[in-house]
Amino acid sequence: NFNVSEHIWMLGDRYFKLADQFYNDATKWWVIALYNRKPTESHVQVGDIVYIPYPLEDVLYYMGY
Repeated sequence: NFNVSEHIWMLGDRYFKLADQFYNDATKWWVIALYNRKPTESHVQVGDIVYIPYPLEDVLYYMGY
């Protein structure tokens, strides 16, 4: 089991910035993209809710990494 934080997508947001903020690892941006089923920022619009799963270790294990 893991927890999920909600983030409202704002102008200037990027997956790598969220990964750095929540995981302290910008290279894990793809975890957020994959979890939300929105592979790039162009699939997210201002005002959309983006879900951030954590703790990262549990999420990676669940995803098979």
